[in-house]
Amino acid sequence: MDMAFLTDSSLFLCPVPIGLAAAPVLPDHFICLLDRAGDITGWSADAERISGYRAADILGRPFSDLFPSDQGGVGVLSQALEAAWNWGRGERTGTAGRKDGSRFRAQVVVHAFTDDQGRPTVGAAAFIRDLTVQKLPAGPHCPADTALDIILRKLSEGVALFAADHGLVYCNARFGAILGLSEDLLRYGTSSDQLLSELMGAPGDGGDAMVLHQTHVGLEEQRDWTIEIRRLDRSVLLSCFVLPDGRRVVTCDDMTARRQAESRATYLEQHDPLTALANLYGLQRHLQIHCARPGNRFSVFYFDLFGFKRVNNTMGHAAGDELLRIAAGRIRAILGSSDLGAHLRGNKFAIVAHSEQEDGGIDALARRLRTALTRPIAVLGHEVTVGVGIGIVRFPEDGADRDTLLWNADIALQHAKDGDASRIRFYDPDMDEARRRRMELERDLRFALERDEFVLYYQPFLNLKTNRIVGFEALIRWQHPQRGLVSPGDFIPAAESMGLMYDIGVWTLDAACREAVGWPADTVVSVNVSAAQFRHGGLVETVKRALACSGLDAMRLELEITETAMIDDVPHAGRVLRQLRDMGVQIALDDFGTGYSSLSFLHSLPFTRIKIDRSFIRDMGNGMGDGGAIVRAITGLCGSLGVVATAEGVETQAQFDYLKQVNCSEIQGFFFSYPCPAAEARKLLDVHRD
Repeated sequence: MDMAFLTDSSLFLCPVPIGLAAAPVLPDHFICLLDRAGDITGWSADAERISGYRAADILGRPFSDLFPSDQGGVGVLSQALEAAWNWGRGERTGTAGRKDGSRFRAQVVVHAFTDDQGRPTVGAAAFIRDLTVQKLPAGPHCPADTALDIILRKLSEGVALFAADHGLVYCNARFGAILGLSEDLLRYGTSSDQLLSELMGAPGDGGDAMVLHQTHVGLEEQRDWTIEIRRLDRSVLLSCFVLPDGRRVVTCDDMTARRQAESRATYLEQHDPLTALANLYGLQRHLQIHCARPGNRFSVFYFDLFGFKRVNNTMGHAAGDELLRIAAGRIRAILGSSDLGAHLRGNKFAIVAHSEQEDGGIDALARRLRTALTRPIAVLGHEVTVGVGIGIVRFPEDGADRDTLLWNADIALQHAKDGDASRIRFYDPDMDEARRRRMELERDLRFALERDEFVLYYQPFLNLKTNRIVGFEALIRWQHPQRGLVSPGDFIPAAESMGLMYDIGVWTLDAACREAVGWPADTVVSVNVSAAQFRHGGLVETVKRALACSGLDAMRLELEITETAMIDDVPHAGRVLRQLRDMGVQIALDDFGTGYSSLSFLHSLPFTRIKIDRSFIRDMGNGMGDGGAIVRAITGLCGSLGVVATAEGVETQAQFDYLKQVNCSEIQGFFFSYPCPAAEARKLLDVHRD
């Protein structure tokens, strides 16, 4: 309802709210005005006539005073008001009271005043109809100069009155405008059948035609109805209520803007604004719907992008967002028309695949997804690559409801991340037990540092020329109170996923330096540095603190770095390693030969030791195969560069003899010694120092 209604001088003397001017409205109706709090601000002569209250009695009082609480009237009123404030119009039927104490059955229709966008503003008009009045005048129609006509012309809704014979008696301009009806159809006496036929359109128009046909039946059967139709690309709400004498009032309201806003709100509620894929709520709703359809079959892929955090941390959030947008585009490119893609949070995504039903097709789709996401991605001028792990569940085999499917998909994803190189795993019920064990391990791991449950074992480096121990690698173990000694392979992946590796790395460095102080002055302790420590940005300060607190000479500390810990930002790695070398700390490149940039690393970074990966030692044979050739090449390269070559994983006499033959500097492995506690390491030093 337009706010201009408030300033119409035929109804009010503004700004002081007084009674409404007398208006020749229908004798069973009266009108009053309400403010936003529900108090009466305008009162008509018909209101005084029907209720018995004069304007002086009622103005400023709550509208609820007209409705006896013992008859449930206040509840009816509050519902009508709430609907008006929310939707522009509220209608309820209940019991009203007169000043003399008598009561009558009343229909209450509240229209909120609205602005140009159709939003409820500061007040409302309440129409109250006395349903006990059985006979109403059936005159031609309301004169154009009456207050009621002024009100109807101000309404944002369209209103039409039909006589008992279905002929049109009156309609306001909005009725024709909203429904797009011609002037010829809006003449006095036009039958409701003609109007409904026009609204139904040609046969085959669809659902609205069927609804309007049912509405026509409703008119014939003298019953109220409300429907929403599409008319001229607009959503229109049509309502009809039947008066006791057989006449009908039909209202129409243009709901297009509201429905568009609701549709937009629903879209935003169910979609991720960054990637334009569905969000977690959208995924859940989609699964809820499709799980409820009998005979339905589909699969759910849960997958993580490995390397997203690296990009986010080293290149900034803008780069991380760009990576996610590009990944989302690649995901959309492989989806079938019936499939759904979702971005759940951070680096986690999901797909609901309806287009593939058999395991072979599902597996092929997963491989296409992996291929698409692992291709190099150009992010803000830099080329980056990411990995992907994919867990897959099938409906209904792996879960008959939404929550079970998502839970089992996450279990499959965890196994994919810890599994073979394909990183694709279908859910298997046996995974539940492994998941339970993993959760228990993670729970205990959170408190392992606090409870001082970690210990260090030491594996020696043996110099092949002197046959003396020149140093030890510090290897962490977890002394679990129930499980016993837990190896790194069983808890390090969990610690990495939980973000605990930085703290564990700091503890390892401190403990190793304290132990090495008691060794001979020329014995080195080697400590592994994780990617988390390297990315943290405080590695140099952490090393300085460990050396200062323990009193260990910097020359006796060696840090072992893997290529994967540095590959994210090689320039940054170079700066950090050079600072450490300037302090005197020695630097070892671990697992040499397994990465892609090892030779360039040797040229640009200040390594003092190269550790030849155990895979080459295992494949070395008698020195005639590829493994032997690679080992010979690496030891020759290290000799030329003046870098110590240490062979990892030496387990046999043949390997030992060959490495000695090709002038490998040092060895480490079970052939010489298993990792051992600190006390045993000191005994080994005593034996192999003479």
